[in-house]
Amino acid sequence: MFNVDLAIKFGSNEIIIFRKGFGIIAKEPAYLAVVETGSKLKVKAVGKDAECLFMGKANNVTIYQPIKNSEIVNEKMATILLETIIKNTIRDRFLLTHLNALVAVPCALNQKQLALLKRVLQQCGVGKVTFVQNSVCARANLELDSHAHLMVVDIGKYITDISVLTEHSFDFGRMYFIGGEDMDKSITTFIADNHNLTVSDLTSENAKNEVASLYDRDLYSTEYIGIDENDKFIRHNITANEVRVAIQNVYDKIFELIKNILAGLDKDIAADIYNTGIMFVGGASSIAGLYEYAKKKLDIPIIMPENTKDCVILGAGKLLSTDKEFLKIEL
Repeated sequence: MFNVDLAIKFGSNEIIIFRKGFGIIAKEPAYLAVVETGSKLKVKAVGKDAECLFMGKANNVTIYQPIKNSEIVNEKMATILLETIIKNTIRDRFLLTHLNALVAVPCALNQKQLALLKRVLQQCGVGKVTFVQNSVCARANLELDSHAHLMVVDIGKYITDISVLTEHSFDFGRMYFIGGEDMDKSITTFIADNHNLTVSDLTSENAKNEVASLYDRDLYSTEYIGIDENDKFIRHNITANEVRVAIQNVYDKIFELIKNILAGLDKDIAADIYNTGIMFVGGASSIAGLYEYAKKKLDIPIIMPENTKDCVILGAGKLLSTDKEFLKIEL
């Protein structure tokens, strides 16, 4: 039997697959484009290609988003999507291949949601399925005392996952519906209020990705195209400082959540975190200046991994090769 060991992360709206011995082999938005004729279904595109069709509103093509906020919302389409991604990325798979998967998920998924996710994976040919919290995977990237409490803040596109844990215990975990999408909407509103132009949230997201910064007086800028009150297309610049003004309130809300969580923890656990620190991961944690801004706002040691966007899946990949026991979610 030829074993293929995978780590899979189901993000807010993305599937990432890590293969033991290879690294990250797939990173795709959770979109599936199909052509449906009666009872027949033909896959047109998956991932980024399907997302492009969704943005372009392709004719005669149905676009599904079967995974949202790490949860399966359409079992049939989620199975087709994941099965196609696995087939496209594991090209040396053959009849006797046995797939195992360590699956990283946010802390808020319940037993019913996890059971559905496991069923979808098994329908895709995965035999052994092990569920692990995102925060456990993130912690695997750090060399810490096994009994030290760490807070992990995972800021994604739609959700922020905040957990408190040691290597042996999971003390707190909650998922909040706040993230990168809220920042995009704030930029869209800022442009409308200050530049008198209408733009899509996608345009705002691109501006955020290009120049977003939490540093004061950042001088970078980027050009975007908006629509004025006469329906004319206008080229305009937005500066990093303007983006900061637009999105800073979202980070401040997340920091308030962190402060409230710390205030509600057992005093010994909270004191431990004040010594160990808070680890920021996820796409929206990669913004320039977050380390300094968070340190000033929270007055706690801040841990920023080298690769904030892929920290969880890379940690999950490390867990595939470890002989040490780690926290698993029991079904």
